[in-house]
Amino acid sequence: MLFTVVIHSISMLMAVIVTLLLLMNIRRNPYINGFILLIIISNLIRIPFYLTYSLGWQNVFTDVPKPFNILFLTNTLFFYQYVRLMLQNSRVNFRSLVIPLMIPFVLFLLNLLIPKDSLYQIIIRVINFPVVISYVLFFVYLSFKELNRGLWAKNNKEFRFSNFKLIRNWLTALFVLFVLLAIRLIGSYTYELITHKVFVNIAFQPLHSVLWIGVYVVFFLNPEILYGLQRVQILPNAMPADLEQMIKPDFKWRSLPKPIKNKMDAQLSIKMDQKITEIIKKLESKTSLRIIVKDPNINMDSLSEKLSIPKSHLQFVFRYYADFTFVAYRSKIRVFHAIAKMQDDFLSKNTMDALARECGFSSYNPFYAAFKAEMGAGPSEVLAKIKP
Repeated sequence: MLFTVVIHSISMLMAVIVTLLLLMNIRRNPYINGFILLIIISNLIRIPFYLTYSLGWQNVFTDVPKPFNILFLTNTLFFYQYVRLMLQNSRVNFRSLVIPLMIPFVLFLLNLLIPKDSLYQIIIRVINFPVVISYVLFFVYLSFKELNRGLWAKNNKEFRFSNFKLIRNWLTALFVLFVLLAIRLIGSYTYELITHKVFVNIAFQPLHSVLWIGVYVVFFLNPEILYGLQRVQILPNAMPADLEQMIKPDFKWRSLPKPIKNKMDAQLSIKMDQKITEIIKKLESKTSLRIIVKDPNINMDSLSEKLSIPKSHLQFVFRYYADFTFVAYRSKIRVFHAIAKMQDDFLSKNTMDALARECGFSSYNPFYAAFKAEMGAGPSEVLAKIKP
């Protein structure tokens, strides 16, 4: 008994700490942090019931856990929403949550208010099984589908993170946890339907707490999760219409910013949280690529003006969300466009100097330096590999 009390107590303490940390950082990513916070709070509510069994007080709460278990169905909904927001640049459609939230709450009220010995309780018990099982399996399936498309599918290039492995491992671990909890829930309701007895698996309760302790440890080891992991999506049609043959550079933007020590930048970061993805989209847009290639005098000032992005916002993105400078960003676009031109036989009728100017370089020397830095070889060496 002492062991289980200690395990549940540790799990509850860690849940409280994680909850407080999430609340402190919820403004950074309110929806993503909000859904994981709801899941943690739901688990936190469950632990006191586990403690009553460990301490021998279960007679006091004999009929309470059963209706409350139905409310925990919402965790599968919250987890699906969490996964969806992590892997898509979309907003929460609160209207779409109304019916999925109503189902467990209506079922909860029916189980709580209808007397135990009532004839209607038998009907409710029969209704519980298909509704609960269908609800759980539906959202587990949707979560699996989203994860498979976004993280697990081979040759998947739709999603890109600077910390891809962390996000993949984190979401995979959570999914496995929810699958285990779903199996346990389905088993308990199957047992109840067959035996007409409430299933109380005391042996599973410490295992449940141990699994969640593992989740909390991951939180503490990876504080990025507490700030609300963000994703950056590659634009599928980011090629300029007149540069269709251009090879698109693969810019790996950070999903979380570098540490911000400057007070002014810290204040700006609050405003910038919801704008980062939009700015990065613009930096990889048709307009931006065209400007970089066609304007040899382009700099951060003129680009911010042409893209209608405040210069301070543009500087913030490159300072905290990129591991490369604006100059490197500009050079990479031009070098990749030059390679595309080489493939298109531009040099069959033009010189290297003409290619350099065509791609936005002022002369051959900076063109060669940029090529060497980006490709590890000069333009002629790259051309020899393209056109042997």
